[in-house]
Amino acid sequence: MTWSRKLAKPITLKDGRTILTLGAAREMMLSLPPIHRRGAVWQYAGELLAEGADDKDSLPDAEAQLQRALKTEGLI
Repeated sequence: MTWSRKLAKPITLKDGRTILTLGAAREMMLSLPPIHRRGAVWQYAGELLAEGADDKDSLPDAEAQLQRALKTEGLI
């Protein structure tokens, strides 16, 4: 897996953190309270992030789902 793969466009969270890579997205996701990570939007985001780490062609789908998840949580 290539967690160092860069996102097409950095994502800046409301708290000022910036997500530049799949690994940073994964770390941010793992920092969420477990109750949030168990939600369907984050479960799917996690699956797609892992796929994006394995295959760069999956990266756009992973980024789109990450954006949805972050919006759902009010983080962006």
